[in-house]
Amino acid sequence: MLFTIGRPRSKRFVEVRLDSFIPYGRSKLLFFVKSLNQFFKWILLYALIKVKKTLLLLGRLLYVSIKAIRDLKSYFVAKLIWSRGRLGKPVANFVIMTLALGIFFFGEILSGSKLVVSKELDADYLQTSTDIIPEKNTALTTLPENRQRTEYLAYKIESGDSLYSVGNKFKVSIDAIKYVNNLYDGSVLQIGQEIAIPPASGLIHKVEAGDTLVSIAQKYSVPSQAIADFNYLLEPNKLALGTELVIPDAKIPLPVYVNLPTIPSIIVAGVNDGNAKKGWCMWPTSASVITQNFSWYHNGLDIGSAWGSAMPPIYACAGGVVIRAGWDPWGLGLHIRVDHGNGYETVYGHMSRLDVSYGDKVKKGGVMGLMGSTGRSTGPHIHFTIKYQGSPQNPLKYL
Repeated sequence: MLFTIGRPRSKRFVEVRLDSFIPYGRSKLLFFVKSLNQFFKWILLYALIKVKKTLLLLGRLLYVSIKAIRDLKSYFVAKLIWSRGRLGKPVANFVIMTLALGIFFFGEILSGSKLVVSKELDADYLQTSTDIIPEKNTALTTLPENRQRTEYLAYKIESGDSLYSVGNKFKVSIDAIKYVNNLYDGSVLQIGQEIAIPPASGLIHKVEAGDTLVSIAQKYSVPSQAIADFNYLLEPNKLALGTELVIPDAKIPLPVYVNLPTIPSIIVAGVNDGNAKKGWCMWPTSASVITQNFSWYHNGLDIGSAWGSAMPPIYACAGGVVIRAGWDPWGLGLHIRVDHGNGYETVYGHMSRLDVSYGDKVKKGGVMGLMGSTGRSTGPHIHFTIKYQGSPQNPLKYL
């Protein structure tokens, strides 16, 4: 209500009061004060929002800067370690140029001081005032040796080549060449034959199923830390299948030679005895060199042959039924799996030719195909496994 009627003080007049009436001057002043208060309130709120956003932006920039510096540091560290000195020369040149520019701008030249300080010499040594006594300095430059290779090099045999001449040419031991190419003392090199030349500093090992850094180090008699350092392994306990590791100063694993038993006449028989005895399984090929023994990380025997020679046949070590014959995607390549009954089965991997198929019955000594280097293999060999109730056994206990 804008006004009220009060009790009249006189019978002639009626009193009227305006409840919300404020003089004009006072109303304008209050409106200004209220508007000013509202203005400062919004200014303060705006400033707080801007300060908050600025702090968030600064925090984000600081985080990105720290992350970028850390990533850049990791990148250069990785490059320096992988390069093994390859970046040393550019870095040294950059440092020298930086120092030279610093001396040029802030050193003797800009300061105006003399770069050469003359010394008073005995006049007996000088004939005229223009004589110059040169100082003989010899600059010596030491060039570092080239970094050794960290990968295999393919080389084609030429006329007159021998293992000795090839090893001498590439500064690599003959044993290392023979090992990586499955060659032996009696191997004949053919003109045009391609062989792999290992790095001069060691060998290259391709990680296979079951490999660990410790097992690889034990195989080549090298400290596991040396392998981790040389290959810059950030997680040495996690080796990916197929990874190629350089083994520095690797010692060649000695091959094991065995006397082959005479291949008996073909016998139609499986394993009739649940407790198989030594001799029930015959040697599975005509090759005689074991390139890798059975161990906790290697579930069979690797029996090798030389490149360039005819691939030896693969025999069924005992009678049985073929339960698999084909390609194995996990590294065995062309392979055969034979069930001999009573929980025993044998596996023949990395073959080049299969002469049997699923469901065929094989006899002891029967030819099932040819040795090869299919799948994850570095040279011609057979990966021979004996399993009992699914568990790998040491084949030498049964042969």
